[in-house]
Amino acid sequence: MIPLLLAAALAAPGNEVVLILDNSCSMVAGGTIQGTGEKLPPNDPERAAVLGALLVEGLARGSEDDVTVIGFGDRKAQPPRIAHDGDAVRAMEYGGGTWFDPALRAAADVLRASSRDRKLLVLFTDGSPSDLKDPDEAVAALAGTPTDTLAIGLYASPNSRRMGQPYLSAVVREPSDLTLIDAMGPDAVQQVVRAFTNGYAHVLGSKPVTGTLDPAGSTTVQVGRYVTEVLVAAASVRPGSPFELTVTGPAGAVPARATGDNGCPPQIAPLEARRVCDPPRRHYAAWRGANDPYQASSWTLNLARADGQVEYGIILRYDLVAEVTLPPQARVGEPVPIEGRLLFRGQVFQDDAFFQADGFAATLEVGDNKVPLEHAGAGRFRGVWTPDHDGSFDASLVFSNQWMRVADPAKVAVEGFLDLTLRPEPDRIDLGAWQGDRRRTQRCQRIDLSRSVNADRVPVVCEAGGYSSGATLTCGAVKGSEATVNGQPGQPLQWEVCVQAEGCCEDLPASGDSAFSVTLRGAHAHYAPGAVQIPVSWKVDRTGFLRCWWPVLAAIGGLLTALWALYGMISPYSFDPSATVRVAGNPNALRRASALVLCEQPGGRRGFYRNARLCLLHDGTPVRSPGAAILVLEAGPRGTTRFKKAVGLERLDRRTDRWQNVPDIDLPSGFDPNTTYRIGGVHLRFG
Repeated sequence: MIPLLLAAALAAPGNEVVLILDNSCSMVAGGTIQGTGEKLPPNDPERAAVLGALLVEGLARGSEDDVTVIGFGDRKAQPPRIAHDGDAVRAMEYGGGTWFDPALRAAADVLRASSRDRKLLVLFTDGSPSDLKDPDEAVAALAGTPTDTLAIGLYASPNSRRMGQPYLSAVVREPSDLTLIDAMGPDAVQQVVRAFTNGYAHVLGSKPVTGTLDPAGSTTVQVGRYVTEVLVAAASVRPGSPFELTVTGPAGAVPARATGDNGCPPQIAPLEARRVCDPPRRHYAAWRGANDPYQASSWTLNLARADGQVEYGIILRYDLVAEVTLPPQARVGEPVPIEGRLLFRGQVFQDDAFFQADGFAATLEVGDNKVPLEHAGAGRFRGVWTPDHDGSFDASLVFSNQWMRVADPAKVAVEGFLDLTLRPEPDRIDLGAWQGDRRRTQRCQRIDLSRSVNADRVPVVCEAGGYSSGATLTCGAVKGSEATVNGQPGQPLQWEVCVQAEGCCEDLPASGDSAFSVTLRGAHAHYAPGAVQIPVSWKVDRTGFLRCWWPVLAAIGGLLTALWALYGMISPYSFDPSATVRVAGNPNALRRASALVLCEQPGGRRGFYRNARLCLLHDGTPVRSPGAAILVLEAGPRGTTRFKKAVGLERLDRRTDRWQNVPDIDLPSGFDPNTTYRIGGVHLRFG
């Protein structure tokens, strides 16, 4: 870490931006496709590319950032043209071909020689290289250049785009770093302003905001905490007169750093495109104002006067710095702990809302490997990288979101494999015998690796072998058994072997001679020869029928009981609610006797497995119990009744006015309404 800290201390402040600006004749005069003779229109007759370069130069003017603009030379292998200020950019002559190789190598020299900590190469072109035959040659020209690359293609025809796109795609890190613009489209200038704004924001690790203002229009941008500076670039969408735009922050109006247009001296234009330097021209302006990073603020853009729309780009500068803690040396197969954090003005950046917005991610990039880091709280991100081969690695901790990429590079030397000798205790496992249950049963035993060599540093895996229908053998690390290695968490030293028998199982014998075992070995294939196999034995007796099925049987019994009880409550019959009886000692008294509602008498309502009934004693008194009663009338289905007990029951025949015995066969039919009955000395009439 000392060399890395020293390098960081010696790094110059600010950012290094190199812009390769395509100044080939095809930009303003068009061209011809070799072989087919197809005429191509000019890709940038309105000098939008120059306008974008002037915006970047204007934004950097007066700051610690350095911008170098490189144009192509007139002939192959001729040194490229170089500009460092706006006047030189405007006066850059249009040359013959698209000579990529000298320009890319000159850009690489500037970037490698720079001591600034952040570097960006922007490649702006309208076609394919005149001096390269394969996209890999463009990559080779930039080999060893520590930089991010953004590519912007400005194309007036599908054919020029088809030829040039593979070269631009080859030099960018991510597909999102490539922007393709239709030069003939109505929004070409807007796209150029947005592309250059996004590119400069990218190298600053800051957030871009772009948009379009109509004449006399305004917009306000809310700026959150931790923004140290607000940068604004604006350009007229159509040629015309200069526009008047004011930028106002918390401290008032901000003076412009740069203003001007994209005009050029007439002598720099090719003969066939002399009018490219004639007015009217597009105008631009750039502002840069300090912002209090500890207070939220509002910034307003007000377009007081303009001939047409003005495209603007705003950059909210955060000045966040990535810092990674990574051991300078590691071993193959040995986990390497990673810790990273973002710094703001030397302090750990802690803003959970920032970490959860805009697709924020922390990743350690090592070659083609990308190791994600998780937020461990207090602004610290942690992860583990396990190298799978030895060598010297260039690693980089990258904090990124939709608009930011902040990285801290590091180097790690990975040596060969550590020696690993596994000495497990015990070397045989007997989990004993037990009887199965209706639920799953489990027996476990731990294996200790404390006596092993380097098991605390080398990742170990435990694999279960063998198969038994109805049982599962597993092996897993014991949480909390991790060793401590040089103050850092190491590997677990205890493993737990478990057998889980299914519920209601059959006999599951497993003797020491069977094929059941667990195998401990180093996780990397290199350690396969040192694997240790541990036999595992156990025996499970089959689950008894009652032990297995008693819940089911109990449930069935309970259900039957419930059904029996329910049936006992709802199945008995009730009297018709309007059924009545008059009781007297003689027939004449029946006319004066009160009508008694049957369901209101003792026992007149149905009970548990008992129909409603009327029980009368020898004196006509209703009682609940039928034991001493001389007459028992019971309710039947659908309002019917039946005499259950009525020895000597007679009824009065109204035609003959004589008493007749009621036959036993008529008793189940119950009473006839308005008929007079007699039993003993009790006279009755039902209604």
